[in-house]
Amino acid sequence: MVLLSPELANFHDRRLGDFTTGNVLHTGFEVLLAEAEQRTRWLPEFWRGVDACKATCSYFDFCGGAHPANRYFEHNGRMDGTRTRYCTASKIALFEGVTRHAHAHGR
Repeated sequence: MVLLSPELANFHDRRLGDFTTGNVLHTGFEVLLAEAEQRTRWLPEFWRGVDACKATCSYFDFCGGAHPANRYFEHNGRMDGTRTRYCTASKIALFEGVTRHAHAHGR
């Protein structure tokens, strides 16, 4: 089971290890979720990045922070980075475009 980002399935990182939390065939789903922070080395670093986004980005309420795979690949194997190109192109640009359109048409 891979939490939050199935794109990371089958990836392994020297520092973060395997991106899986466990195998539901060997350990119950409830146990894997309850022990996710202990079983998944990258999760605490990812949540620090989400907290950093929340503290620094005015778009956080719209996007909720970057996706784990984008953080990992766009920040050289780090999960605690903040803005990603994916976030800028797909979330922020969308929000700004809709906002500009609404203002231009008096809504």
